[in-house]
Parts: sequence; structure tokens; C-alpha cells
Amino acid sequence: MEESKWENLNLDCVVNVFGRLDLESLVLDVPLVCKKWHQALANPLCWQKLVFPVDISQSPLAVEFDASGRSLNISQLIKFVVDRSQGFCNKIVLPVGTTIADLLYVSDVCPNLKTLVLPTDPMLGQHGNVIAELIAKWKSLEVLECGNCSYMEKMIENIGLHCKNFVGLSLAGADFDHKVSLAIVSELTNIKSLVLDRISIEAALLNLILGCCKGLELLCIRDCKFMGFDSFDDEVHLFVSAVKDFKYEGNTTFAYDILDSDEEGIRELVSFPEQAKVQESILSLLLKENGFIEVDCY
Repeated sequence: MEESKWENLNLDCVVNVFGRLDLESLVLDVPLVCKKWHQALANPLCWQKLVFPVDISQSPLAVEFDASGRSLNISQLIKFVVDRSQGFCNKIVLPVGTTIADLLYVSDVCPNLKTLVLPTDPMLGQHGNVIAELIAKWKSLEVLECGNCSYMEKMIENIGLHCKNFVGLSLAGADFDHKVSLAIVSELTNIKSLVLDRISIEAALLNLILGCCKGLELLCIRDCKFMGFDSFDDEVHLFVSAVKDFKYEGNTTFAYDILDSDEEGIRELVSFPEQAKVQESILSLLLKENGFIEVDCY
């Protein structure tokens, strides 16, 4: 029996396979195989998941453009592939160099996004107020990954208001303060995945989040700086024991020493005495100041 030629494959099957390919293959390789495959790429279902390389300047796309004597324009490339999706794109991972104008275009053409991954890029992050307003347009958004963006608490507030199926948030490397923490426990108590790698966080704030977000299935707190305790205390251990997938490596803790001055091993603060009082009162103060005094997370 003669082996089937690539161009004779069922078109629906071809589209299904193309929808699983990486972006470089869709743009550079597939169109050159045969005419039928080139035509299949017109189907927007091939472009539902658009995952750009983080550093596109080092990707095969840039190499190909350089070889042809052209320079790669990130904005034009984003527009090209987003247009191919014809509104069917449900996941997009944007590269470093993405502008706020690019993101505005994505919001117009891709109203049904479920997953949005923004690059850790200061130029984009400074437009956090605009990004927060765009999030309100993505009613189907389920997962957001953003680096160090401004107005992060406003983003989380809009997620709570407009994205009813939201389950996953990654704030790796973010400036994580009490406003962000309180936004999470106010708006995202049903969250299932939370990534807080490479942040600095107070022990009381971590306890607050863990106590309120009881449905967490994935928690990543790697390469963090924990302030207010020398290691995970019993309370934190109790909370994380219910998390199915808990990732905790490479962290630094400071401000406390354990002094075995009595049988109970009282925890006392040595380096920064004022932190002890903060550790005891920060949770109640933050709740009271932000209107959460009646909320019983625990």
C-alpha cells in the first residue's frame, strides 16, 4: 500500500496538529511543506495558542529575518499572528519588547483570551493602569502572569469584578506589598494556582493569603525573602499542608532567631526589635484599615 503523502492528509487532522505546534514552526516551516498545508494555515484554529519566545531577538524567527536581510519588527509580528487567529486566540505569551500599543491591539482582536502572559519588561510594566483597564475586557480570562507591573492591586480588583472563571495568578518578581496581598484575599479567594517566586513578603501577609485562599492547589514561593520569621512556623506549615503542589526552594529568611531560653523555645527578635511588634499586629491593622475586620479567613 502506497504511503500517504503529506498533502493528502485529512484537513481537519492537519489543522488539529498545527494548533499544537510552536509559533516558529507555524510561521517559518509549515508554509513551505506543500500548498495544502499553506492553505490550512488560513484556519484560525491553528492560531489559538500564540506562544512567543521570551527573547525574540535570539529566536529562529530573528535568525531567519537576519538571513533574508530584514530586521524583525516585534509589533508587526504580533499583529500578523494575532490577525491570523481571527478572534479565536485563547492563549498568548508575549515577548520582551511588546509595547502597550501591541497589547491594546491584542485586546481588540482577541476578546476571548483565557491565558495572558506578559513579559517582565519595565517599559510595558509602567503602563499598569492601562493593563488593568484592559483586563476588564477579557471576561473569559482564567490565568494571568505578569512581572513587575504598576497598579497591580487594580489589576486584581478588575479580575475579581470581571473574570469569574479566574483560577491562576503569577506575580513572580513583583513588588509585593500589603495592598497586593489584600487585593488577593479580597478578590481571589477561589484561586487555585499562585506563583510568588522571587518576591519579598512579610510573614503576616503570607499567613493572610494562605488562610483566605483555601482552594490553592499549586503554590510556588521560590527564591523569596521572607521577613518576620526565621523559617516556616507551625501556622504556615498547617496551611501549606493542604496544598497539593507546593514548591519552596532557594528562599532566604531573616529577622528572627530562636532562643532556647525556656522549655517552650520562645521566639525572640534579635536583629530588629521593632519587627516583633509588627509581626504581631500587622495582620489586624491591615484588615482594619482596609475594611476587612469582619472577614474571617481562618
